[in-house]
Formats: sequence, C-alpha cells, structure tokens
Amino acid sequence: MPTMESERPQAIIEADDEDDEELDATADDANEAPQVPSYIAVIRIVAVLGMGLCVSFGLFISLVGINGVLIGVPVMLLSIPCYYGMQAAERLAMRAEHRAAAQQE
Repeated sequence: MPTMESERPQAIIEADDEDDEELDATADDANEAPQVPSYIAVIRIVAVLGMGLCVSFGLFISLVGINGVLIGVPVMLLSIPCYYGMQAAERLAMRAEHRAAAQQE
C-alpha cells in the first residue's frame, strides 16, 4: 500500500528571466512619484489626530444627555477646521513646488 507522501504531486518551479525587466520598469515609476515636504506629513498627522479626537470626544460627551449633546456637537464640528487646514497647507506646498519647477525650466 503506497504512502500518502508518494502520491502528492511535485511542483516544478522554473526561473523566468523575463519578469525581471518588468520589475525594473515599475521601479523607475515609483522613483518618479512626487515627494511632499516633511512639514506636510506632520500637518497631515496632526490634522488626522485632531479630527479623530474631536469626533470621538464629542461622541463621548454626547452620551451624558441633552447637556452633553449641546457640548458634544460643537466639539465634533471642530473636526471640520482640521480637515480644511490640512487642505490649505497642502495647496500652499503645491504652489511652492510648482513655482520651484517653473524657475528650473
């Protein structure tokens, strides 16, 4: 009676050298991605944290009752300026980047 191990199909792995050329082409595309300044990354992090904390704290305060809702809703609305502040900072950074690119040409 044959064992289970002898009945298992064996996979044959063949090396395909043509795939390497495709990887090199995609690596060049990744290097061409626009880089954002580090202060934009910090602003994004702070804005996302601010939005999350405003919404979560506003919902938590709203659980208290009607007085909590009166306080919680404005706290939740404070997440809106966080979002638009992040958008404004990114627009300013893109303007500076476009100006620098135009001066190089």
